[in-house]
Amino acid sequence: MLFVGYVLVAVAIVLATRLLVYQAYGFGLGKNGTIIQNGLLFFSSQPNPAKIYVNNQLESVTTNTRLLLPEGIYHVKLTRDGYRDWQRTINLDGGSVEHFDYPFLIPRTLTTKPFKNFTAAPGLLTQSPDHRWLLAEAPGSMTDFSVYDLKNPTKSPVTVALPANLLAKAATGEAWQLGEWADDNQHVLLQHSFDGKTEFILLDRANPDQSLNLNNTLAANPTKLTLKNKKYDQYYLYDAATGSLQTASLKTPATPILQHVLAYQSYSNDTLLYVTGDGAKPGTVHVKLRAGDTTSIIRSLPASTTYLVDLTTYSSIMYVAAGDTTDNKVYIYKDPAGQLAAQPNQAVVPTQVLHVPQPNYLSFSPNAQFIMTSNGNYFGVYDIENQNGYNYTAPEPLDPPQTHASWMDGDRLAYVSGGKLVIFDYDGTNHQILTTAAAQYLPAFAPDYKDVYMLAPGSSGQFDLTDTSLLTPADR
Repeated sequence: MLFVGYVLVAVAIVLATRLLVYQAYGFGLGKNGTIIQNGLLFFSSQPNPAKIYVNNQLESVTTNTRLLLPEGIYHVKLTRDGYRDWQRTINLDGGSVEHFDYPFLIPRTLTTKPFKNFTAAPGLLTQSPDHRWLLAEAPGSMTDFSVYDLKNPTKSPVTVALPANLLAKAATGEAWQLGEWADDNQHVLLQHSFDGKTEFILLDRANPDQSLNLNNTLAANPTKLTLKNKKYDQYYLYDAATGSLQTASLKTPATPILQHVLAYQSYSNDTLLYVTGDGAKPGTVHVKLRAGDTTSIIRSLPASTTYLVDLTTYSSIMYVAAGDTTDNKVYIYKDPAGQLAAQPNQAVVPTQVLHVPQPNYLSFSPNAQFIMTSNGNYFGVYDIENQNGYNYTAPEPLDPPQTHASWMDGDRLAYVSGGKLVIFDYDGTNHQILTTAAAQYLPAFAPDYKDVYMLAPGSSGQFDLTDTSLLTPADR
């Protein structure tokens, strides 16, 4: 009897252990006694909390929580009083863990108030990467700007004036185009177009008297000038006529690094992704990755007039995207340098191919999780984290002069359609029409995304900068 007792105890321990192991791997018992595998869903929302409905059934918990569900396809809806619903279909695999930290609920009724009135359309309106600073050109002046602190929107704007004689004199006409902001959120690279010519200006919003004419400072006249590693004092200089690419800084003169370049994109201090016809077969070009002293061919593309290249790292792994307008495809590669190191005699294999007719834009999201390519309202998006690709056509056409949508944040896209700001999730779901907007200006979101600032046509040729709350009065 004692021996039988030991055996029964051992069997119970084994069964309990196996049960715990199965549960750890997400296995459970269905209603009919069959073994099923569960998946785990995490939900958050802005604002929080929001009610969670799964297949139209209200859950007992709200957002900022997790749900353990059997594998399957679910329709999930998040609701909150005073807000439009957020919803999508989720295909949950057994044993998987999926995070939905990005749902953004929009008030059913939007409250918009005037923020600033301009006598005419500003030639430039741009926001710093941290979303705190909004830089607006004073209408009628190429040298005066106003800087708004969106972290403290009640403060009066600071007037910024470029030094006298910093700009070349224009005889027939001139305009500003945005280059890019430096990662210090203080310096912004601007392109001054005048009389069919171009010069590059480094504007220092905090110390405007230290703003620079980079053509004069670097003793160069490039077709294109970009920041190196997002640093305000380091640059790449590109000459489209010769295909030469140089590097320079405020302390060192220009030094040639590449020739026969047709397009390029930089990352970090010493990594370049570029397109060249050098060494390629007739009618084709090579996409090459230059990391330090090592250069590798990533792919060959048909020769075209416009090439799309971009690169970033996600979870410390490099991702490269490349395509052109004639191929109707954008190829995405995971760790191409690692692939070549492991199999030097094999072609690099793309992890995803996005199909968009004649794509003309390519961009990684600010959080680097998504890569988006588009042509108007045709989109292709790849989700690196979950290894999912999406191709869709947005229902709202883009108002000219827009040629592409822009990232609102790390998970949403935005553009203007029908004179209204439109936002939607990366996968094409949850389209929301917001406030009146002018298509030639990007929306400016507050650092906490509780407000959106838009320029819109006013009366008698005026333009109004408006502030639209993205919270209900009860949540302000």
